[in-house]
Amino acid sequence: AHDHAAMGHDHAAMGQSQPVLGQSTYTATDLVFLAHMIVHHRQALELCERVPASSGRDEFQRFARYLHDAQQNEIAMMQGLLDQAASRGATIPPQKLDGDPPMEGMLTRSQMASIGKARGRDFERLWLEGMIQHHQGGVAMAMAQQVAQHASGNQPWGVDVLVDDMLTVQRAEIGKMQEWLLAWR
Repeated sequence: AHDHAAMGHDHAAMGQSQPVLGQSTYTATDLVFLAHMIVHHRQALELCERVPASSGRDEFQRFARYLHDAQQNEIAMMQGLLDQAASRGATIPPQKLDGDPPMEGMLTRSQMASIGKARGRDFERLWLEGMIQHHQGGVAMAMAQQVAQHASGNQPWGVDVLVDDMLTVQRAEIGKMQEWLLAWR
């Protein structure tokens, strides 16, 4: 189990329910969510980039390309929201992401190395298990963000829709990956 304060989620110190000084849209919790989700998504990009050299399944390669493009687009959106907040005077919280894994839901260096060495069915199994874990971590982060938004009564433009989309899409993707895990034994 991970300690939320150790991951930079000390909500009391960040003023979770109050918009960040200098702008009226984003709370510190929103900014931490965006910054951490960008890091989370970057690991998904790294995983997706390993698929073409390690699996010959066309549908798996298409899924990895789709997932890569979707995660890359969300990174651009989240970075744009952070840039907008910074331009309005918000201080983007520093990221303390030096753990292994850097945050809950991400894969460890050992898991990433194992996936990187595997090929064929072994790769597909390790990748699917890893990406399911990764997505479950993303869903947990999005759910925590949604709870924080509802508790504060602040649902900032862009973040609210992003969270809703992540919850819907990543749950569906988890279902598809679980089906493949069973079918590709």
